[in-house]
Amino acid sequence: MGLAQDLSDVALTFDCPDCSHPAVRKGSALRTIAHFRCNGCNAKVRITYPQKVAIFEKHKLAAQGALR
Repeated sequence: MGLAQDLSDVALTFDCPDCSHPAVRKGSALRTIAHFRCNGCNAKVRITYPQKVAIFEKHKLAAQGALR
């Protein structure tokens, strides 16, 4: 699937792997970052391309399910 362009302006939610605190970033920002600072535990978390793809897929499938 890849990092869908139509999710660029959508707020995507994903969880910190250390504390499970939800992080929210626009698709356009998530596409370019390599790490983020968790607001819950203040950890610097590396985010890989496969993790980004999974986040985009989850939100794309949720949007498709909402249309049905």
